[in-house]
Amino acid sequence: MENKNIMKKLLLITALIALSGCSNEEEQQTQDCNCDRVVEATTFNIVGTPQNPAINYYTVYTTINDCTGIQRQKNFTTTNNAQSPKVGQCR
Repeated sequence: MENKNIMKKLLLITALIALSGCSNEEEQQTQDCNCDRVVEATTFNIVGTPQNPAINYYTVYTTINDCTGIQRQKNFTTTNNAQSPKVGQCR
């Protein structure tokens, strides 16, 4: 009788472990492999000349593709700071 209870408990524990392991596969399937996620971004600005007082924003940023694990460092230049890469964005 005692062996049956032990077997039932082992089966229950095994079933719980198997069910909890399924969530990892589901998360991997929902990743966007075309997304290079920005993990670091440093922006600085340079003010133009008196004849052209526009401000240019220069950003050096690092991305990682969560599917492949490939990291890249890129540069971005704009006159609108809102367009600069931000951490967490896809590029």
